Amino acid sequence: MRTEIKKCSVRACLGRKASHTELRRYKGNQMRESEQSHYKTYGKNRSLRLKGFDYSTPGVYFLTLCSWKGKNVFYDPKLAKEIVNCLEDCSRQFGYKVYSYCLMPNHLHLLTSVSEGARSVSQYVQAFKSLSTRLFWRSFGKGKLWQRGFYDHIIRKEESLVEITKYILANPVRKGLSDTTDEYPYLGMLDEIML
Repeated sequence: MRTEIKKCSVRACLGRKASHTELRRYKGNQMRESEQSHYKTYGKNRSLRLKGFDYSTPGVYFLTLCSWKGKNVFYDPKLAKEIVNCLEDCSRQFGYKVYSYCLMPNHLHLLTSVSEGARSVSQYVQAFKSLSTRLFWRSFGKGKLWQRGFYDHIIRKEESLVEITKYILANPVRKGLSDTTDEYPYLGMLDEIML
């Protein structure tokens, strides 16, 4: 059924029956477009944030920040260590608690909380990305380090911070980067979870 839809759309474009070569070319272009859109960043007018929610209110957030176009830039141990140090410094400077974090080769998971009177989550993430990108430029490369925006999950009272922390810390084991969480150097818990 899908092939017929593609054939119809090719026919509609060409105004005639397509040859096998034209169909293959069309399917190849469709594949390349879908591969490119996989790491597409969102336009400036499209927000990933929850409409009407005040991200400066005290609460706990599960954040995911992705590297530019999903590149595995954090395989470099020196860069990964710099990014983790930057995360610690930025969290202290902004008054954020970091219950757990895990820097994977192409993204960062973070369970953090906003203190009363602290800047918004967006400002915190923006500052961290800016500082870490400058570190990247200074010693490791040029261009963009992070994808625009970030993914967030606002933690509800009934959700377990311990379970979310276990999920974050087990990420390298699930992805086959290490056999145990103790072996993976770019994860940790900076602040104690208050139950």
